[in-house]
Amino acid sequence: MLDVADPVRAQLRRAVYGSLALAALFTLTTGPVKQYRPLFNHAPWLNDPFDTVISFMMFFVPFAAACCVARVPLCRRYEPLPAVRARDLLRGCQVILAGVALTLSSEWVAVAIGANRAAWSGATIAQVAVLAALSVATVLAARAVARHGLRALAGLAPQREEPDWLGDVVALALLRSGWFGPMRSLIARAVSWCDRRVVTVVRRHPLWCAAALWGAFALAIGVRQSLNEGYSLGAASLLVVLLGGGMFGLSVLAGGYLGIVHSVRHLSGPRRRAVDALVATCVGVLVPFALRYHLWWVVGSTNAVAGLSQLVGLLGVSAFIIFGTTFGAETALGRHTRPGT
Repeated sequence: MLDVADPVRAQLRRAVYGSLALAALFTLTTGPVKQYRPLFNHAPWLNDPFDTVISFMMFFVPFAAACCVARVPLCRRYEPLPAVRARDLLRGCQVILAGVALTLSSEWVAVAIGANRAAWSGATIAQVAVLAALSVATVLAARAVARHGLRALAGLAPQREEPDWLGDVVALALLRSGWFGPMRSLIARAVSWCDRRVVTVVRRHPLWCAAALWGAFALAIGVRQSLNEGYSLGAASLLVVLLGGGMFGLSVLAGGYLGIVHSVRHLSGPRRRAVDALVATCVGVLVPFALRYHLWWVVGSTNAVAGLSQLVGLLGVSAFIIFGTTFGAETALGRHTRPGT
């Protein structure tokens, strides 16, 4: 527990609020601009590989920020703060910073190499100015997170008896049920029912629930974008698979780090190694997708003639290599032979 007067709490507060402010600025200046073609068409980072980074981080950074926002109200100023909850909030800040920094770095590379140079205009200057402002904000937020007094929190070992994100969401919902006045008892019963029926299922099957969530999300985004841009059925299906799979992999990686779900089931042996390989594949396959214009030789094609079938072949070969390499390496190293290892 962190006492009310612990100086680390003030540092943590500045780090969390600074990171959440950065995430808000990033979200407001990334997603909307990408959808506004008269502006985004003049961006140096219009095309891949830069656009792939932006396309995923514009969803992932708000996801990480939402995980923090849901836990902040339970960190009451005049009550002791569980150290593990503080650790998870700090890790949330680190994930936000990593996502923003990756995006900004890729955009600076696009500026440095003069990508999409023929389309540069006054709109380009405005976007680069926003990029510079976000970069300064990221450095300031990173300094707050990197303060010496917070290092002990980052190194805390996981404590399963401590509340996870799901538990905090339920606790917050019960706490806020008082806002509904006469309906307070009804809301509280509904939250308790969700805790018993829904949250219990999520704890038993966190991976399947994450897959269903991001699959539905990708389907909604994919259908909308396909209708707007006239994609074929094959291209739309590939978009849904890449977006859903990529967000699933990123959320599983971040979820374990942020303490989103303390699962009641513990995988080990080949099943755990297969899950690790699947997550690595979902995230890793985005790299050859982003760099596809330089990798067509892998499937014996070129930019001039490559189409959807060649892209599927390239991604299939890449997925096979990533999955096999990850699974084989963990097997050779004896990883996850027992639960918790």
